[in-house]
Amino acid sequence: MKKKSNSLVFRPLSKNDVEGLYEMLNDLTDKAKRFFHPHLFDKNTLTKICKSKEDHYFVMVLDNTIIGYSFLRLFGYEIPSFGCCVRRGYEGKGYATMLTIWTINKARQIGYKKVILKVYKENEIAFKLYKKTGFKVIGEIEDTGEIKMELLL
Repeated sequence: MKKKSNSLVFRPLSKNDVEGLYEMLNDLTDKAKRFFHPHLFDKNTLTKICKSKEDHYFVMVLDNTIIGYSFLRLFGYEIPSFGCCVRRGYEGKGYATMLTIWTINKARQIGYKKVILKVYKENEIAFKLYKKTGFKVIGEIEDTGEIKMELLL
């Protein structure tokens, strides 16, 4: 039996990741999908994302399997919006924290001065993670029940 190497890699999303990312995103729990819906999870959308020159998309890969996905999206603005998710079965093991910290460091390297995000109030685990990694509450969107947060880099 071949021993797993447990190699964890963080890197930009590539066109070769479409299938793996599609599989991961469509296998998220219903709860995760309720909280994480930055774009459609179809192959056409994911293919377009892989070609993006404006936004930054990343994957966290463990032993050749995508277990995390993050992004810094600009939506036409200068301040990127952060988001991330972790594959079903890998929650609660510190991967989301690692991916968040790695993506924040990437934002610094790129030269951004601030990162923003929105998180649902009931998504307590994500809210605690963002506070732990330095994000501060800057407002609330009453219509959607989302909290707006920012991190100065």
